[in-house]
Amino acid sequence: MIIKKSDLDPEAITQRLGIEPSATRAPGPDRWGPPGDTDGQWRLQCDERTTRIFSEQLDVILKAAEGCAQILAMLRSEGFEVTLVVRGYADNDSQLSIPAAGMARISRLGVPLTLRPSLSER
Repeated sequence: MIIKKSDLDPEAITQRLGIEPSATRAPGPDRWGPPGDTDGQWRLQCDERTTRIFSEQLDVILKAAEGCAQILAMLRSEGFEVTLVVRGYADNDSQLSIPAAGMARISRLGVPLTLRPSLSER
């Protein structure tokens, strides 16, 4: 889950949500991000260190988001961009299955789901 805004204060978001982020970035240029992206960011992430099973990673993030759904809605109403992002390597035969129950949970949150596969050769 990524929360972004041009004047985002990562510490203030952490206090409001009551969740420690996986990563944050203060507003300003980012040498690793896309050119022109200067928004501050607050991130809650899962990867293979949490579990290698995608459905379990999704569940971890959704449980956290559901626990603060009202605050996320308030942040969106205040102009913050809140997005659930799925990233990962994809080859020719890659598939990602999100069960209907998972999609329903995402839908109830009212948070956009973005898929960002890496299609580079490995």
